[in-house]
Amino acid sequence: MNAQRIKSRHAGLFLLWGFVLWLIATIIFHYGGNLLIDIRHPFRTALSFAAAIPLIYGCIAPLFSFLKVPYSDRIRRSVQIALPGMFMDIFSILFHDVAFPLISEQSLPLLAAWLFWAYSLILLVGLSPMKFRFSSHFIKKKKLLFK
Repeated sequence: MNAQRIKSRHAGLFLLWGFVLWLIATIIFHYGGNLLIDIRHPFRTALSFAAAIPLIYGCIAPLFSFLKVPYSDRIRRSVQIALPGMFMDIFSILFHDVAFPLISEQSLPLLAAWLFWAYSLILLVGLSPMKFRFSSHFIKKKKLLFK
């Protein structure tokens, strides 16, 4: 299989991963948005902003490591992860009363800010010069169990 086919196959994987992350986040905010984003509870809201940092890093960095994404390709892959959610959030914000029924109208700007923050973090992971390490110890151990 040539390198171009491998790259295009991975592009679909990153787009799919972005959609899955968006779907999970949307479900969480649909059912628990008032606990995470609320203008009347700034400390809780600040915690949700802070919690996004390790969560997003933990959802993207291991994928880069596992697929051995070179540094030169990470920003493109980060964009591919971010784009599906960015497009879908256009509609979830427009129809926020259906998508996020527990988030008050007054808290909607905080939700929009959180979304900008999350997508910025996705892009920053792609710009990060850090070396990502993925331990395949668990995968090897699991393969041994099923032999």
